[in-house]
Amino acid sequence: MLLPGRLNNTTLGDVLGQLHRARASGVLELVEVRGATSGRVHRIHLASGLVAHVESALRVPRLGELLRREGLLTDEGVRHLARPPGGRRAGELLVDSGLASERLVSAALRRQLRLRLDALFSIEEAQLRFRAFVRGLPAASSVPLSPHEFLHGRPRARKAARAASTPEPAPAARRRDPARSWALSALGLGAEASSSDVRVAFRRLAREVHPDRHPRATAAERAELLTRFARLSAAYHQLVA
Repeated sequence: MLLPGRLNNTTLGDVLGQLHRARASGVLELVEVRGATSGRVHRIHLASGLVAHVESALRVPRLGELLRREGLLTDEGVRHLARPPGGRRAGELLVDSGLASERLVSAALRRQLRLRLDALFSIEEAQLRFRAFVRGLPAASSVPLSPHEFLHGRPRARKAARAASTPEPAPAARRRDPARSWALSALGLGAEASSSDVRVAFRRLAREVHPDRHPRATAAERAELLTRFARLSAAYHQLVA
């Protein structure tokens, strides 16, 4: 597999798409080459072509802030996370303190992962390096993002070239947003569903298929649960992003 060496005639979406099709496992490094941040490195960990973890200094909301925005954590809970004792992780502290369930923490970590990836798409120029894992898979902080989450709607060099040579259709000829229709269908909702309906449906369905709720599942059953949970999460974030 031959990847471009720089983000100049390609996009991060194209590179991730190539790695996904190859079911690659390893680390994609983006090394900035412009301005005061030249030399700064960002890393995207992939497991069988799926985005499992992102390391980046680009700012995204903290875990407690994400939960507070969704109305799932009080201001008191956010303050409780300001100085976690003994260097403990925020998610562990929330669960152990009874301030949030494992399910909510897992969903927030997934949202944070997607935000970290979103931030990397703002980098216009960088060197690209990929280090493949010969054995095993990279550790994931949550269920890996589905292809719909990290590829759908991303800037692609091929699409930009095609759009430049294709007239834009008249407004009357445009179809209903297919991404929203897909997401609503995945959650079992109709076109008039509200944000509240989306959250209720996602939480209900996620409780049923989250792998952690099926500790006795076989490897094949767990893989199916992961696929179903990834699909639900992709639909949820498509509608609330």
